[in-house]
Amino acid sequence: MSAHLPSLRIVVDNQAAVGLVAEHGLSIWVETQNCRILFDTGQGNALRPNTECTKNDPAKADLLVLSHGHYDHTGAIDYVLQQNPEISVFAHPVILSQRYSIYSDKDPKIISMPEEQQLLIENLLDSHLNWIRKPTQIAPGIHLTGPIPRIHPLEDTGGPFFVDPEGKEPDPITDDMAMWIETPRGLLIICGCCHSGLINTVNYIRQASKEERIVGIMGGLHLKNASAARLVATTDALRDFNPEFIVPCHCTGDAAIDYFKQNLTTKITSGFAGFELNTGDMQ
Repeated sequence: MSAHLPSLRIVVDNQAAVGLVAEHGLSIWVETQNCRILFDTGQGNALRPNTECTKNDPAKADLLVLSHGHYDHTGAIDYVLQQNPEISVFAHPVILSQRYSIYSDKDPKIISMPEEQQLLIENLLDSHLNWIRKPTQIAPGIHLTGPIPRIHPLEDTGGPFFVDPEGKEPDPITDDMAMWIETPRGLLIICGCCHSGLINTVNYIRQASKEERIVGIMGGLHLKNASAARLVATTDALRDFNPEFIVPCHCTGDAAIDYFKQNLTTKITSGFAGFELNTGDMQ
């Protein structure tokens, strides 16, 4: 187990501290003794002003991780590359797919990575672009899952997602991946939207890492449309995983967060842009 202790700051989220910009999106700054990682970039309008305020300068990041190819996680790739053209980018190839959300009372909405951002990814040098297809270490003590097997019967992608505007072919969002960081008290898991399901994600990380202990979970958990049965199953699983803390944000949903707070003894703190987690006191 690595002795390197991370500090994390949410730099883009649906909610924001005073002085920061809120938008429907997610970006998290991760810093260890050896590495600085920008995990997702938000929708595009908040990353620049927020990183300027928090001093989490993308120009100083070593790695850019893109958890999946939705617009609210990939909208500021251009800004990151302008500031840091040599940064190493990590993603799954399906991140470039065309995607839609289709609700019965609304017209189809394009939710893919914006075209200009796709072009930037497609034109990256091979030496700067890393396609992740399986569990992979990207820095000392830091790993990406790659695609996560969908096993639990109650877990779905969390919404009416399709790869065509007619809504005939569901989008499995196979590019969805999470990151885990080794700490002396267990694994710290960071999720973008957790479209694979939180139970599937944590179980896969435990299997891949051969580490059962989970110290904490941070990120979007996409439970805002979850059924009552799924919420119960997720809560039961979290009780078994027994993390010391959970920082849900972005797409988790207020009802799910409230349910966790009512039914778990784990420390649960709703995340927001500007939220900072220092884990340097871990022993």
